[in-house]
Amino acid sequence: MTGHIINLNTYTISKIYRRTFFTFAGVIWNPHSFFRMHRFFSLVLLLTLVFPLASNAYESDPIDSLRNSLARTTDVNERILLHLSLFKRLQRKAPDSSQIHLRQAILFSKETAEDSILGKVHVAQIEDHLTNDRYDSVFQYVAKALDKFESLSARDQVDMYTMQGVAYYYRSEYAKAITSHLQAEKISTLHKMEHGKAQVLNNIGITYIKLEDWTNAEKYMVQSLDICKKFDLKRGISYTLGNLGIIYKHLGRFHDAIDAYLESNKVFVDLGDERGIARNYDNLGALYEELKNYPKALEFYQKSLKKSRTVQDQSAMASALHNLGNLYAKHNDYNKAIKNYSESLEIAQTQDYKDAIRNNYLGLSEAYESNGNLIKALSSRKLYEQWKDSVTSKEHLESISELEIKYQSEKKEKSILQLSEEKLKAEVAMAKQGMKIRRLSVGLVGAIIVFGLVFVIFRQRSKNQKQKELIHAIADTQHAERQRISQDLHDSVGGDLALTKSKLLHVFENSEENSEELQDAISSLTKTADDIRQISHNLMPAELVKFGLLPAIEATLDQLQNTELNVQLYAHEMDSRIDSTKEIYLYRIFQEVVQNVLKHAKASQLNIYLNRHKNYVNLMVEDNGVGMKSDSKKGMGLANITSRVEHLKGTLNIDSVMGRGTTMNIQIPL
Repeated sequence: MTGHIINLNTYTISKIYRRTFFTFAGVIWNPHSFFRMHRFFSLVLLLTLVFPLASNAYESDPIDSLRNSLARTTDVNERILLHLSLFKRLQRKAPDSSQIHLRQAILFSKETAEDSILGKVHVAQIEDHLTNDRYDSVFQYVAKALDKFESLSARDQVDMYTMQGVAYYYRSEYAKAITSHLQAEKISTLHKMEHGKAQVLNNIGITYIKLEDWTNAEKYMVQSLDICKKFDLKRGISYTLGNLGIIYKHLGRFHDAIDAYLESNKVFVDLGDERGIARNYDNLGALYEELKNYPKALEFYQKSLKKSRTVQDQSAMASALHNLGNLYAKHNDYNKAIKNYSESLEIAQTQDYKDAIRNNYLGLSEAYESNGNLIKALSSRKLYEQWKDSVTSKEHLESISELEIKYQSEKKEKSILQLSEEKLKAEVAMAKQGMKIRRLSVGLVGAIIVFGLVFVIFRQRSKNQKQKELIHAIADTQHAERQRISQDLHDSVGGDLALTKSKLLHVFENSEENSEELQDAISSLTKTADDIRQISHNLMPAELVKFGLLPAIEATLDQLQNTELNVQLYAHEMDSRIDSTKEIYLYRIFQEVVQNVLKHAKASQLNIYLNRHKNYVNLMVEDNGVGMKSDSKKGMGLANITSRVEHLKGTLNIDSVMGRGTTMNIQIPL
């Protein structure tokens, strides 16, 4: 079997993973001895403290009172703050209404010039994208909030760094996550924010959980819980109790862990937090499984799955499905185990939960092996090894080798058995030889047909591949030719035109009569030189060749300053240059996207985000235009974008709603 996924109630993160998953919001894996594979993986699902603190900050303002205030006021800034308050208050009770208030706040923010208000809107956008697992967007809005950093309140600064740390954590960029949380701690200490200390202590506790130092983990979680109780931070109380449940479980104090989760669930029920309840159910199932109370474990896993599906909590769904797979595998119901592991894996792949992908492959490998499907067992085990974070150990290599030996032995045994049966039949029933020959003939004809089909398919694929290679070669040649023509136009034709213009100006200035025809000729020559310069720039911008992608994009956007389109560019980690071919393709993609917006979107606002990550570059362009239908025919511009992205082996995602604009998200591997 695989292990338990532990869902932690913490204020830091939110995801899933493996063995008896204890769920709560975030992801931390801890290997331990357990079950037949002698490993135990615990998933720590963490929720950022910024959420509970923000929620409690509005606890005293009834929703009706906020709505009444909103109806009475005409002040733009006050309306923005009231919309943000309702966004936070309604996040869990009425998420659709919450989103409406956030959109209204964003809309009104375009009418204010106060950086403190704009900063609060950006922090709310960070929270919204983090809640919905859109981590690239989190970093982009953090960049926006940092532009207004001096105007942010200390609370907003802490929240921003905490949520940034959460996003980095989910991306497995732990060093950056720690840096962000330390920034939050520094601000909390500077401003004597006891509430913020609860968050910091909680995050430190989570770090010790990651390190499997359960004694120190308990120490810091208890300190965090004391502060939460002192200030009646209900959501913080419920989360920290959940984390203590995980710690108690690992210390072997199972009944203390159950008590902690039951107490946590009471608070969640009062808060109406369905997500928290779902994750607690999952953790309770894991604890009852530890105590070998399997009916109770099955009951809580199923309750967790049902409730998490109701609220569309992807991480809790994946966790509950994985734990159900473990439970079914433990009771030798391998078909159900495989079904649940597969569903969990599908969610994990959609949400890019790397650890969950890895460990679901391990569960599938064990289930397939026990079910006698050694081919799929071997395939799943190899995929598990590929996803492992650590270097492949001797134990894992031996495990794969064992599977391969078993598979090859089984094939040989079947082959020997088949040969023996055929020999026996030949000796006992020679009269049936003719029938065997006819059957063999039919089989041979079938094999020939299958071979022919395979050959045709292979040939077609090979032809398609060659066509793709030809298209890419043509594209590369076009880029090289563009660069050559651009250089020739600039250096040769442009130089000749400049020299000719200089001579004409000399003649004009020294002529006794200022010929109008000569003046017209000089004007025409000047316009021609300008046109040549623009054509040269369009073919291959000098900024792109000399300085790189970001300066080239900035130069292009400068040309849009006098238009009705308000353009904002946000760049992150783009100081150093990338591969020149990728720069050219990305620049052409950028040009196509901007041209599409100018021609078709009828937008007044265009936001461009260019971010460099460890293994890829992300280009996201969003506008507030008319949007486009999902089934609309792909035009030439979009076809060019798709072709270039495919050439770079990247991904393209388009999110568009009629009347609400379009977001185009492009990722290109480095």
